[in-house]
Amino acid sequence: MAYKPRTDNKLPNTKIDPKVKDVLLILAGGTFIAASLIFPGLPIIAKEALKVYNSHQREKRQKEWNKFNLWRLRQVIKRLQKQKLVEIVNVDGQLVVKISDRGRQKVLKYDLETMVLDQTNWDGKWRIITYDIATAKKWQRQFFRQTLNRLNFLKLQRSVYLTPYKCANEIEYLRQICEVSNEVVLLTVHGIENEQAYKEYFGID
Repeated sequence: MAYKPRTDNKLPNTKIDPKVKDVLLILAGGTFIAASLIFPGLPIIAKEALKVYNSHQREKRQKEWNKFNLWRLRQVIKRLQKQKLVEIVNVDGQLVVKISDRGRQKVLKYDLETMVLDQTNWDGKWRIITYDIATAKKWQRQFFRQTLNRLNFLKLQRSVYLTPYKCANEIEYLRQICEVSNEVVLLTVHGIENEQAYKEYFGID
């Protein structure tokens, strides 16, 4: 039989180098990984190298980790542990790597990266966002402002932003992420001074 060279330029069984976002999203979905695999000095409780909690879904969930380069995966998880984004806990007698509350907060930030406001229908109302976030919450204030800018809010004054689109759910989500529930106010108004100029800015009739 004649040898047929590969034409897809792909090596078989090539492993992927995991990124922080990849690992946190998988852990946030409830898929654990045996701590003994990442930290060989720990006692090995499970026989399988990649034993995952919820045994009836073990094979499916194991594939989530098998696609990664193990050495790189170890490095990422060790770094996440130092940052307190993951922790080692006992789940049904097995030590596993599990996402921490701080790690879940970071995952929620990833959701904000893809968040957009629904601009399909304008209900004729305006939304004004005002905030007074303490100086001690520097990163929260900066992150809150950056997210408003990314969502195309119009800055009216310092700490005052405007949009014609519904955003109550998005603003509440952002409040929870930044832990500034009492420092942010959302106003919904039927009319606003210089309304025509703002309509032109947002491209609405």
